[in-house]
This record gives sequence, C-alpha cells and structure tokens, in this order.
Amino acid sequence: MPRGGITVYLPRELEARIRVMARDQRRSESSVVADAVKSRFAQNGGEANGASPRAQARIALRLDKLIGESLLIKEIALLFVRLWLEHNPPLDADLAESAAASAEARFADFLDVVAQAVGTGSSLAYSMPARSDAEEAIETNGEARP
Repeated sequence: MPRGGITVYLPRELEARIRVMARDQRRSESSVVADAVKSRFAQNGGEANGASPRAQARIALRLDKLIGESLLIKEIALLFVRLWLEHNPPLDADLAESAAASAEARFADFLDVVAQAVGTGSSLAYSMPARSDAEEAIETNGEARP
C-alpha cells in the first residue's frame, strides 16, 4: 500500500521509548508510530478527536450530577424566597394567617416574573417591577415620606 510522509515532533523520552520498542520488535520507528495511531483511532471508533465510550460515560455522569445539583439549588432558592416573603418582617401572631395568604400571592407574582424572564431569555434583574418612592423610603427610614 502506498504511504505518505508526515513529520512528527515528539518529546525526547517518548522518542526514546519508540526507538527501544522498534529495536526490540525489529521494526521501523515509523511502523511503531503508525500502529499506535491506528490503535488510538480504533479505540475512538474511527474518530480522530472523539471521546472514548468510557470518557463519554464519565461526562454523562458529571452532567447528571450537575443537573441534579442545579435542580436542588433552584428548589432551595424558591424555598428561601417563599419563607422570606412569609416571615419578613416579623409579624404578630394574629396576622400570621393573612400573612400566609399574602405570601402565597407574592410568591405567585414572583414565579410569574421568573417565568417571564426565563421565557424571554433576559436577566431576572431587568424583569423585576420598579419600586415606588414610598417603598424605598419605608425600607431606608422605616416610614413613608408625604
């Protein structure tokens, strides 16, 4: 079979190992390198830069773990928001039931904002409704300005 030529530059220790192997097997250095390349391509299913099945399995496991962790993080964030809406600021005991109803409504509004941001692909920060001056005054001073 006709062969083409290619020049390959290898680290010195690898070059020495190839020379020793070629001498021990009474073959040329080129045939040792050609067999190594053929073997590598055979392991990858004929693809020069494809991942081996073992590497693909490791990647799949990592992706599964990342997906599970991201779902857990989303669940934690939503639980935090829900609890924050229900208990911040601290309420009197007689207001707890109405606070829970208000928290349900605010949480539903929050989920609507998140869904809208995800649907449009925009940042959640830009999807939040603007705060009124009265809300900002209450947060900073504890009371609204006239």
